[in-house]
Amino acid sequence: MGNRDNQSIYNLDEVGDAADRDTGSEALWLRDRALAATTTGIVIVDANAPDSPIIYCNRAFERITGYCAGEILGRNCRFLQGPDTDRTTVAKIREALREGIALQVTIKNYRKDGTPFWNKLSLSPLRDDSGNLTHFVGTQSDLSERIEVQEALQQANDQLQTILEAVPGIVSWISSDLRYLGVNHHLAKLHGLSPSAFVGQDIGFLGASLDFYSFVVDFFAGDATEAVKELSAKVKTEGTESAGHYLIVAQKYDRGNAACLVGIDITERKRAEEALVLTRKAVESSSDAIGISDVSGTHIYQNPAFSQLFEWDTAEEFKLAGGIPAIFADPAVAREVLDTIARGYSWSGEITNRTKSGKILQVLLRADAIKDPTGKIVGLIYMNTDITDRKRTEQELRESEKRFRSLIENARDIIVILDEKGFCRYVSPSAERILGYPTAEVLGRSVFELIHPDELPMVDQVFKGVIEMPRVGLGLAEYRVRHKDGFWCVLEAVATNLLLEPSVRGIVVNCHDVTERKVAEDQLLHDALHDALTELPNRALLTDRLGQAFARVQRHPNYQFAVLFLDLDRFKVINDSQGHRTGDRLLVAVARRLLTCLRPGDTAARLGGDEFVILLEEIQGVDEAIAQAKGILKAIERPLYLEGHKVLITASIGIAMSTDKYQWPGDILRDADIAMYRAKALGKARYEVFTSAMHTRAVALMHLEHDLRQSIDELNLTYSIVDFPGGEAGENSPLCEIDWKLERAKSQFAPPKLECPFTVYYQPIVCLKSGSVIGFEALVRWLHPERGLVSPMEFIAMAEETGLIMPLGLWVLNESCRQIIQWQSLNLPVGNSRLTVAVNLSGRQFSEPESIDQIKQVLQETGVDARCLKLEITETVVMEDGEAATAMLSQLRELGIALCIDDFGTGYSSLSYLHKFPINILKVDRSFVSRIGAAGENLEIVRAIVMLARSLGMEVVAEGVETAVQLAQLRAIGCEYGQGYFFSKPLDSEAATTLLRRSPQW
Repeated sequence: MGNRDNQSIYNLDEVGDAADRDTGSEALWLRDRALAATTTGIVIVDANAPDSPIIYCNRAFERITGYCAGEILGRNCRFLQGPDTDRTTVAKIREALREGIALQVTIKNYRKDGTPFWNKLSLSPLRDDSGNLTHFVGTQSDLSERIEVQEALQQANDQLQTILEAVPGIVSWISSDLRYLGVNHHLAKLHGLSPSAFVGQDIGFLGASLDFYSFVVDFFAGDATEAVKELSAKVKTEGTESAGHYLIVAQKYDRGNAACLVGIDITERKRAEEALVLTRKAVESSSDAIGISDVSGTHIYQNPAFSQLFEWDTAEEFKLAGGIPAIFADPAVAREVLDTIARGYSWSGEITNRTKSGKILQVLLRADAIKDPTGKIVGLIYMNTDITDRKRTEQELRESEKRFRSLIENARDIIVILDEKGFCRYVSPSAERILGYPTAEVLGRSVFELIHPDELPMVDQVFKGVIEMPRVGLGLAEYRVRHKDGFWCVLEAVATNLLLEPSVRGIVVNCHDVTERKVAEDQLLHDALHDALTELPNRALLTDRLGQAFARVQRHPNYQFAVLFLDLDRFKVINDSQGHRTGDRLLVAVARRLLTCLRPGDTAARLGGDEFVILLEEIQGVDEAIAQAKGILKAIERPLYLEGHKVLITASIGIAMSTDKYQWPGDILRDADIAMYRAKALGKARYEVFTSAMHTRAVALMHLEHDLRQSIDELNLTYSIVDFPGGEAGENSPLCEIDWKLERAKSQFAPPKLECPFTVYYQPIVCLKSGSVIGFEALVRWLHPERGLVSPMEFIAMAEETGLIMPLGLWVLNESCRQIIQWQSLNLPVGNSRLTVAVNLSGRQFSEPESIDQIKQVLQETGVDARCLKLEITETVVMEDGEAATAMLSQLRELGIALCIDDFGTGYSSLSYLHKFPINILKVDRSFVSRIGAAGENLEIVRAIVMLARSLGMEVVAEGVETAVQLAQLRAIGCEYGQGYFFSKPLDSEAATTLLRRSPQW
């Protein structure tokens, strides 16, 4: 046949006309006709020729592709491919041709006219008798219609799925073993899950309602293939549970092994039904008289209020009487109303009605047509409100209108009527009196021009609210209005929208002048939050600002602040010596100096007395707080000149830094206070930063103070005075009362009970000339129930600070006097004719004027000769206020009591005062005596004190004598008396009595 590029091309359709029909030509002819008649396209490709050309195609292939054989033969099959032909499939075909293997694929090809078609290609290799590849046979079936059907089915399925997803109902597919086969997106979303999360789950895995579960079980158990039921269900979504009502439609499929359930949400319908019931109840209980007629005007319903108002007991009775027209007093009005609502319009107005008995009523009628959803009139409704009384009242109001206007004209408040834009249409004469503006200057002017700019937004908001709510009075809180003279007045107002009121047609504003009250309130608020003396913030305002600082720490963890607790040193001395006036001026001066030390944003507050607190905001660390504290200390130390006196003052400061352990302002104030007291304990005029060890020590001291207070309270119970023959009846008075009075004694002495927590020890005082005991110093000891004997160093200062020293000191004085009487009764030998006991008088006792009366009482009740009692006062206490000390000492001296200056040499005695003081004895402090050596070194100070005392006519007692050398040196310089462990340690009363009996000599 003809060739293309020397390739043999065959058209087997022509083979039937060739020779060899005589050798199987009939079978060959049938094969050829079958190939030509088949609907499957067939091609043969020469596997050995370049580019594998097509050498045969049947008519079906021509019909499928639209190409004729002449256009096909000699070409590679790729000419059928197009832009959307899958490249991967093409690669598979090439590989099969290259490898000589069979292949089946579905590929998208293109016809001659450019239309695509889906081709199912089966490629089979042909080999010769030697097994060599010679050709490929390709069979091709046009699958376009089937694929289009599949795509249409898939599209229809997708559309169905889209519809199911879009339908507001919930759809689920459930197997007969009660497991989900699938759900639509709406059901999954309702539970906050994905549709796949339901597949395979039991229908109760989300806590399905019992009604739903039972419905599904019963449906599968029954023979019915369909079922419909209303169910209530609760749905949980993201932890929130909501209730709903659903209409469930169920349909079985797969021979009853599965079912499709569609749930339609009828919650709104159920709510509408419930609302309808509520509406009926509301109508039944309404105070308005409501009647309903059908579209023809026949009366069909009336509520109880209607029956009561118009005196028709039943709707049937009223219908027979003529219905709604029967109650109209004016037939023309009745026709107007009925015609209006019959046309579908509303009618409302005030009319005159008549009851069954003929009584005339004034009624507000609101009539309307009842329409169905299509707008068709299905009935008529009449709502009647009895306004007879209101109309009567309105008449009375009209009659009083002139009187009311007269009252407005003379009202103390400002009455303003505004239009809807805020322009003044009327203002009462009181505006000129309060704001200074004549009426002519206000009328036509916008009131917003007079409002303070800061309050304009608030006033504007209230004004808009008034516009939106007619006839509702809205209050306007305090706002400022400019006076004609330029200053600001404070007003309160109530505004009411009466724009729709024919008699007003405006917004009525009643303005009350509260300027004076506001000034007073501001002053009260300032006074409530500030110290009256210094004008600094007080504790309340400080606590509020500390709270704000804590809040800032919560919001910003890196934010730091510090609290400085400041207490003036020796302020009480200045206050008592110079007077409270000077003390107050000092506090004011300190406050001013504190303010000069602060940065913007810091707070200085006075808590009371001489206590101040400084709040340092937004600091970088403790170093910055320390620097501030140093600056404050330096500022306070500068001399002050008050009332003509130069005053020197120092302060002690405790610093507490903000940490996450603090939860309340009181906590950090407490720790700053603890640090301040630590600064005082370390010498005053300094600062200390709070540490946890301070808190531990403070807690221990608190417990110790509690125990001390309890022990002192027990003195009331354990200390008593026994009857003495011939004594007078006594009277009981608690030790802890404000005057600290003891029980009135009935005897010269009485022993304390054994369980007394305190005891008095006595340390001998020796005459250095004779070596004999001439007296004792009384020293209190505390027997703690748990700690045992507590050193006076631990509790005396605490007792002094807390005021407990008053009852304790009085008890020691009484015990000492009782002991004197006991020793005198034993006629024990002493170094002179009179045994004395020295009792320490604390600074607190010395500063209290009532101490004189208490000492007198003890002397009187115990019967002690005042000459046997000595009182020791420290040098520092005496010198705090020289003039007051002189007066106190003089009163004590007048009682016959010998007075001693204790710890002499450690304070700052003024010789001028010392000369004036009625002092009998100077006690040289042990710190000087302990330094005396064998060679007489360090003796000069003691010698000077002895000489000073001798020149002033005073005796000298050397404290702390511990060696024979010290005793010898003291004797050598003429010191009269000595006291110390060289002679004896402090002894209890029994041991001291034994010592006196032995009458030792040193």
